[in-house]
Amino acid sequence: MKTANIIKADIKGLLDNSPLAHYVAHGGGAVYVDTRPTDSTKPDCVISLLMGETGQVSVKGLLLVKVFYADKLLGDTWYENMSMGDVLQELLYGFSESLMGNLKYNFSRYGRQVFSEQPKELEASHQRYAILRMNFNINNHLK
Repeated sequence: MKTANIIKADIKGLLDNSPLAHYVAHGGGAVYVDTRPTDSTKPDCVISLLMGETGQVSVKGLLLVKVFYADKLLGDTWYENMSMGDVLQELLYGFSESLMGNLKYNFSRYGRQVFSEQPKELEASHQRYAILRMNFNINNHLK
């Protein structure tokens, strides 16, 4: 049976050699599982899961991959760095496409979302993240 930690480690292994991870590393960031350093302002990537229905044969859940980036200061006003958001969304989409061919996991294009948002907790630091949300179904008999 694949536990949440095994699934996250597998996804991190797939992500570590992707164009997305190389882009993040080039910007001084890193790939993390579940959380990033508290005061980081780097373009970090964070992998997390929401586990859903679990059975003897399969596990269903939602993969979340967030890539943080800084807003731009123009004059005395902070704005979303839309060009950075666009690049990160394209890289997240490309990573999601690469997951489609993975035989251990059944990732679904149905319901896949790639977008940027700025939750309240990031407003003071003038950061936001691009996020990939993607459903999966795992056959527990596959190793």
